[in-house]
Formats: sequence, C-alpha cells, structure tokens
Amino acid sequence: MVKPLTEYPAGTVVRVADIDGGMRARSRMLALGLTPGCPVEVLAGGPAGCRLRVRGSEVVLCCGLAGKIMAAEMNSAEVTPCDCCAGSRARAS
Repeated sequence: MVKPLTEYPAGTVVRVADIDGGMRARSRMLALGLTPGCPVEVLAGGPAGCRLRVRGSEVVLCCGLAGKIMAAEMNSAEVTPCDCCAGSRARAS
C-alpha cells in the first residue's frame, strides 16, 4: 500500500513510489536523492516532519515535504526498485 512518508514509524525501510508535488518540490526531492524506487529508512517521523536515511546520508524534511513523498514497504510489488540501488545494496544505507 502506497502512503505518505509521514505515516511510517521510525525504523521502517520503504521505497519511494512517487512525489506528489509541484515541479519545485519534486526537483528538490530528486536533488536530495529521493528518487522513485530508492530505499529510504525512516529514522524519526510523524506529523511534525521526518528524519530519513537515503543513499547513506541523513535528510530532515518538514511535514509538508515529507507528506508529498509517497512510499511503499520494501517488499511491495507496487514499486519497482531503482537501478542504482539494486542487488545487495538495496538498503537505505
């Protein structure tokens, strides 16, 4: 099931499914490495915002931006893994 990052508890590893935002928000998220199919670990989350680990870096997003990032569980067939994280490195670190 695809839902916003703000709805996942700390410790969850998910894959980015899509970015529901305008061109500016989408460009910013892509620049931070939050690309569709990429694994992301939620380090701390909730309605106030999210602290994430993506591609080996920690990123903190306000609740508005974190709510625009749609994600699914790692084992979900709804999201195709990205090419850059495939194989044994398919974790958030």
